[in-house]
Amino acid sequence: MSDIFEEAQEAEFETVTMTDEDGKEVEFSIIDNVASGTDRYLLVVETEKMDEEESEALLLKEISIDANDITYEMVEDDAEFERVAALFAQKGEDYEVSMN
Repeated sequence: MSDIFEEAQEAEFETVTMTDEDGKEVEFSIIDNVASGTDRYLLVVETEKMDEEESEALLLKEISIDANDITYEMVEDDAEFERVAALFAQKGEDYEVSMN
């Protein structure tokens, strides 16, 4: 199994910027996305940590879209997480999505 982040230096990833609980802006690179019904989910990794061997990813759900912004929130519900992780797994990419 190849490390999906090996290509990070060659590929350009779209990014999203989120504000953490301390008010600090953090940039995330979008690794993949999937739709489920009317919902859209992103698999993201903190851009600064893309080069790490075992980078931890977050699963984000698109909450709202307006003219200038798209709002996301982390998927924290276990059942929703498992359902969406299964959708990512069906895509056959070289990564594993699991909840810690």
